[in-house]
Parts: sequence; structure tokens; C-alpha cells
Amino acid sequence: MRTLTHKGYGRIYCEKESDIALISEVIKELDKFEHGYLPKGMITTYDKYPNVVYVGKFSDMDMSVLTSECWTRGIRIWVHDSGYNAFGA
Repeated sequence: MRTLTHKGYGRIYCEKESDIALISEVIKELDKFEHGYLPKGMITTYDKYPNVVYVGKFSDMDMSVLTSECWTRGIRIWVHDSGYNAFGA
């Protein structure tokens, strides 16, 4: 299982602005509870790389499952995890 660093920094990047709402819906379908922790601005377009956001508690979802489901639906995403948490570890 590949997850984001708890209370770390990362982002979900996609090709088009119109994909953002679709990705959010996929997250909600896969895990409604975890969707409640989705940080504002967590999903954005590739042109915003390398800017990241604080992940907070949005760290229990398996990003491999999310990536696979999005790609199956024709939505190309790239999940970036900085590997650092709010405590610098």
C-alpha cells in the first residue's frame, strides 16, 4: 500500500482543470471518509508542479489504487509525496 506521508506535503497532479472534480469524485467513491480529509488545492494541474500542499490527515488512502482507478477511467494523474512531514522527518 502506497500512502502519502501523514501530516506531510504532496499533491495530486492531472492534465486538465476539468479532471480535478472527476478525481475528487473517484476519491469519494473509493473512500468517503478519507475524502472528508482532502485538503483544498490538493488536486491540481501539472503546470503547478513542484508546488505542494500540506496533506494533513489525508494519508490513509492507497495512492496506487487511486492512480489505477483514475487511469482506468482515462484520467491521467501523478501523485507526488515529498516524503517529509510537518516535523521535518
